[in-house]
Amino acid sequence: MAFLTEYSYRQLIERVEIENLDRIDQQFFKTNIYDNDYLYYLFNQLDLKKLFAEKIILSGDKAYVLTHKEVPERKDNRTYVLEIKGNVKYHKDNKCEALNRGFKNFYMPEPVVKLAEEDSKKHELIVEEIRLWFEKNNYTVYRYEAGEINDKTLTTDFNKTFPEKYGIEPIFISQSDKGQFQWYIEKKSTGNVSTKKSFDHNKFIIDIAELLKRRDFICNSRTMQNLSKYDFLVNRDNLDISNYITESIEKGYLKEVSNVFIDNYGFKRLKEFWNKHRELKKEAFNLLSEYFKWTYNYEEKTFDEIFLEDFNLKACNLCYGNN
Repeated sequence: MAFLTEYSYRQLIERVEIENLDRIDQQFFKTNIYDNDYLYYLFNQLDLKKLFAEKIILSGDKAYVLTHKEVPERKDNRTYVLEIKGNVKYHKDNKCEALNRGFKNFYMPEPVVKLAEEDSKKHELIVEEIRLWFEKNNYTVYRYEAGEINDKTLTTDFNKTFPEKYGIEPIFISQSDKGQFQWYIEKKSTGNVSTKKSFDHNKFIIDIAELLKRRDFICNSRTMQNLSKYDFLVNRDNLDISNYITESIEKGYLKEVSNVFIDNYGFKRLKEFWNKHRELKKEAFNLLSEYFKWTYNYEEKTFDEIFLEDFNLKACNLCYGNN
């Protein structure tokens, strides 16, 4: 019996593929995932396969074979000060300290994050220097939680050190703690797979209906409905987006979208649209995930250790070393 945090559970789903499943059409979605015509249009094929994989994992349906998706080495997106690395873990002991440790880190300031699209080499350079700066000054999670340093301390020192050197905007310093840039992020662990959660099915139905209304509002034409499927391009550079969209139009994959659409609409507005759509899709994922957990008694679910190892999850050294 193995325990997973919500994070490791999500990582497991990302690593699973369904063998011999080429495409999920609307009828398959209604029959095998969730019986709603309109919800289907919120997702592209990668999204749909991910949803179906989660359902198969929880239901234990033997009609479909789960295969291992090749997992690339974890990529540092340089969003946080403390580099995120290491294997995704499962736990033997539900009282393991690591199981309930949660996520603690420091955000990279917005002027630094923006450099990722504007000047990638400069962005990489300043991120590495900020990390060394944190280490040199002993700006640690422990000291932050102990109150030895705070947001104003970090912001003041950052503004003295980096904006002039790298030609970036300083961080605004508020006169009150309330308006200060929040460096520290802590995500509490949502516990392991045996943690019972309440589920209100009537509220779920209402939430789905409301979410679909909001999608109709932003996807107010066939053009925007079709382009919503391409929201995975939102973080690509403009030239890459233009080439991808143009090629998709020429091959007939992207219908009812004009070749001059982006020129008229603009990349900025298109990315804003995609970000809004991705937020709605994230909500839909979460709603369906909670529905699956409720349907298949997630709180009673246990995972076979060999199954988890097959999908490249590793045993926690802390609790497995003690057992």
